[in-house]
Amino acid sequence: MNRMLLETKGLTITVGEKTILREVNLSFFENGLFAVLGENGAGKSTLLKKIFHEALTSPGWHWPNGKKKIAYLGHELGFYSSLSLEENLDYFASLDGAHSIERRNQLLKLFRLEKRIWDPIHLFSRGMKQKVAIMRVLLSSAEVILFDEPYTGLDFDSANILSRILNEEKGSRLILVVLHSIPNELECSGKISIQQGNVFVS
Repeated sequence: MNRMLLETKGLTITVGEKTILREVNLSFFENGLFAVLGENGAGKSTLLKKIFHEALTSPGWHWPNGKKKIAYLGHELGFYSSLSLEENLDYFASLDGAHSIERRNQLLKLFRLEKRIWDPIHLFSRGMKQKVAIMRVLLSSAEVILFDEPYTGLDFDSANILSRILNEEKGSRLILVVLHSIPNELECSGKISIQQGNVFVS
């Protein structure tokens, strides 16, 4: 049974003197994959940051069945570039409380990074760094995953692999993904469209 996970009523977000979202009501179930869409500056990234930074602490957000862990990947990739890929994954696993080595090895193989595990991240290309950042989030035990334009820097094959992974992950977690457009391979449960301060869910 897919139970209610998170909801907010009358959410208003302002940045400086500008109102980004006005009196928004949102509710999410325990699993599913939702594309967050809108023009540049509409508030897509701001909404994800608001969820990540405030949903666990602000009384404006309600968790009917208890608070859950949230993982977030924004434009800052969030790893230590002087460390190797393996050292980064070990470090984040220690913060999270460990993760499946089998799943780690599976993702390394899917993203074709298994031969680079001992190389420092600063030697990686932009696309490879993006894949490492995606792995960091996917390997977390978080029940809620927030991705802000995760396809940035990925080549065609890697983008397809990410879509397949997200299609699988949506069965066990809530995933929100900021996108400019929805890739053909991505099987979204719904869309959250932001237009002129209003949010439309379909």
